[in-house]
Amino acid sequence: MSKVYIGYDERERLAFDVCNFSIKQRSKIETVCLRSQDIEKYDRNLGEPQSTDFTFSRFWVPYLENYQGFSIFVDCDFLFLDDVEKLIEIAKEDVSKAVWVCKHPRYIPNTVTKMDNISQNNYEKKNWASLMVFNNAHEDCKKLSPDYLNTHKPGLDFHQLTWTDNIGSIALDWNCLDEYYHLDDPKAIHFTDGGPWFAKYRNTFYSQFWHDEYQRLGKSIL
Repeated sequence: MSKVYIGYDERERLAFDVCNFSIKQRSKIETVCLRSQDIEKYDRNLGEPQSTDFTFSRFWVPYLENYQGFSIFVDCDFLFLDDVEKLIEIAKEDVSKAVWVCKHPRYIPNTVTKMDNISQNNYEKKNWASLMVFNNAHEDCKKLSPDYLNTHKPGLDFHQLTWTDNIGSIALDWNCLDEYYHLDDPKAIHFTDGGPWFAKYRNTFYSQFWHDEYQRLGKSIL
């Protein structure tokens, strides 16, 4: 059974809750809260900048699934508007690929900081690893062993996917970057610089979608 691993960071608890809710409203897939402290063998402390707790833990997904089946990782600052299981079906069509991502063209960030004043890094393949569909059994995914994940430097290699040449392409509407893309019918919105749960991002191009989902979440809890 495939799963969606959602990166968790205490500073973005509300973002996680809404992301998780948006997935479950549109899919029957199991979701998992991904926290580095829950990964027994996680021991990466090499003094590198990490904007969130899941900066590197995302690459542990194939290991956590015993290198079997297909799994999705997604940052918690996503909002899904379509069934995420469709991504699994896309990946299954070509098992020669180790990982599937939205291949964003190189872009210049709008700000020098993001979220709650975290430094904004600019690098090749930025945001490619914010949504990944892993073919866990692929030989390249098996390179992502605990030893490699804990010790390989630089950490940017993981995000630039240097560990594989077998990268499938997902349409950009599954990783629609708020304030960068203006798509008519996005399947998933990514509040990459910061979402409406932060005061200075209350009113962005796609923020109303998040506010509406948050309201639905509140009503479902009551």
